[in-house]
Amino acid sequence: MAELGEMVASGNSFETGGRVLLVSSSGGVLDDLMAMEPWWTGLDRRWVAVRAPDTEELLAAEAVDWAVDATVSHPLQLARAVAAADRDLVRQPVDLIVSAGTAVAVPYFLAARRRGVRSWWVETFNMVGSPGRAARMCAALANRTLVQRPHLLSDRPRSVLVGELS
Repeated sequence: MAELGEMVASGNSFETGGRVLLVSSSGGVLDDLMAMEPWWTGLDRRWVAVRAPDTEELLAAEAVDWAVDATVSHPLQLARAVAAADRDLVRQPVDLIVSAGTAVAVPYFLAARRRGVRSWWVETFNMVGSPGRAARMCAALANRTLVQRPHLLSDRPRSVLVGELS
C-alpha cells in the first residue's frame, strides 16, 4: 500500500478537494477498495455499489447509490446502464472513478471516457489466469491500472504497482 501513497504523491492523483466515485460489487472487489481506505478516507467521495449484505454493512456510513450488477454480454442492458451512469456523472460530477468491480464498473468507465473523467482500475489480487470481459474492458478504458503483483506490470498498459491491498 506504500506504493499507492508514492503514486499519489508523484502526481498521478488529483488535486485536494477532488471528488472521487468508488464503484464496487460485493466480495473481494469491495475488500480491495476498503483496503484503500487510508488513501480515500479524507477525500470527497461517494460510492456506487451492488446491494448485498457485505456492501450494506461495510458502506453503512458512506454515501451510496445502489446499482444493479448489469452484465456486459447483453448489449441493450449495457446501453441502459451506460446511459444511467452518464446521467449520474452529469448530476453528481466527479474528478476520478476508482473500481475493482466487475460488470457494475463498465458503464461508469464508458461514461467516464465520454466525459473526460479519469478512471483507475484496481486489478484484484486473486486474479489468476485471464481476466473476464468486464475486467478487460475496464482495464482498457482506465487511465491507470493498479496491480497488486509485480509480474503484471509488463502485461498491463498504464499499470502501477500498489502491492497487495487486502
